[in-house]
Amino acid sequence: MMLTSFFGKSSPINYLLLSIFLVLFCVLHGILTENSFSQGLSILQLFVVAGLLVFSLLLLDFFVRKNHLNHSNTFAIFLFSCMVGMLPIATNVTITGALVLQLLAFRRIFSFTSSKNMERKILDASLWIFLASYFYFWSLLLFGVLYIALFKVNNSKLRYYFIPFIAALGVFLLATAFFYLKEDSFTWFFHYPKKISLDFSVYGNIQYLIFITLIVSIVIWTGFTRISNLSEVPKKNRGNYMLIVHAVWVSLVLAAFSPQKTGAELLYVIAPTAIQVGTFLEKKQDIWFKELLAWLFLILPVTLLFI
Repeated sequence: MMLTSFFGKSSPINYLLLSIFLVLFCVLHGILTENSFSQGLSILQLFVVAGLLVFSLLLLDFFVRKNHLNHSNTFAIFLFSCMVGMLPIATNVTITGALVLQLLAFRRIFSFTSSKNMERKILDASLWIFLASYFYFWSLLLFGVLYIALFKVNNSKLRYYFIPFIAALGVFLLATAFFYLKEDSFTWFFHYPKKISLDFSVYGNIQYLIFITLIVSIVIWTGFTRISNLSEVPKKNRGNYMLIVHAVWVSLVLAAFSPQKTGAELLYVIAPTAIQVGTFLEKKQDIWFKELLAWLFLILPVTLLFI
C-alpha cells in the first residue's frame, strides 16, 4: 500500500482511520503501560484523553487548511497521529488539555496573515496561552511565537503589542478574585510559576530515546530544507511558512523546560513538527524516500509499544 498516495489526499476515511488509530493506541498504552483498567477513574481519564486527542487532530487539520500551511492532504495529521502513538500519555489529562489550548492559540496566531479583526485575534491567542499555562506553566513561551507573528504582520500597529499585557491583567484579576473567593488567599500567585527540572534521566528510556532522536534529527533536516526552499514560496505565504520553524523550536524549549520530566511533555513538540515534516513529504519528489519515511512513522508506534 502506498501510504503517501493514500494520505496525500483528503477524504473522510482518512479522518476516521486516524481517529481510530489514536483511540486504539491510547487504550493500548493504558492497558500495557499504565494498567488503566485497574481503576475506574483511570478508565474515565483514558477516554477523556482519547477524546481530547481526536479533537486535537481535527483542530490541527482545520488550522492547517484554513491558513494554507499544507495543500489538500492529510500528511500533517497522519504524522501527528503516529508521533502521539509513540508516547505513553494514556491518562495524562493535564498535558493533553494544555495541548488543546495551545492548538487553539496557534489557530489564532497563524491567522495573523489576514489583518481582519487583528485585535480580537491577538486577545484570543493571548487568553488561550494563559489558560494553557494553568495546566502547563511554560506554555507562556508561546508568546514568543505570537510576537514573531506580529513582527511579520504588514502595517502592524503599535497597540497590537500591548494587547497581550491587557489580557494578562484581565486574567490576573479574574484569577485573583476566583482564588480569593475559593481559598480566601492570594497565595495562588506564588505557586503559579514552576521551576525548570534538569533531571533528564527519564529520557534514558529506550522509547523516549528513539522518539527524541527521531524528532530532533528530522526537525533539523526538514528545517534546513524548509529554509533553503524559502525563495520558491510566494511572498504572501512566507510569514507562516517560516513561523512554523519558529514554532517548532519554541515547542522544543517548552518541552525541555518541563518542571517534571515524565516524557508526556514531548507531546507539545508534535503538532508543529507534524506540519513541518508534512510539508516536506508534500514537496519531496523522490516517491520511494517519501514512502520509506511514512512507513517508518507508522511502524515505530507499534514497535515502541512492545519495547
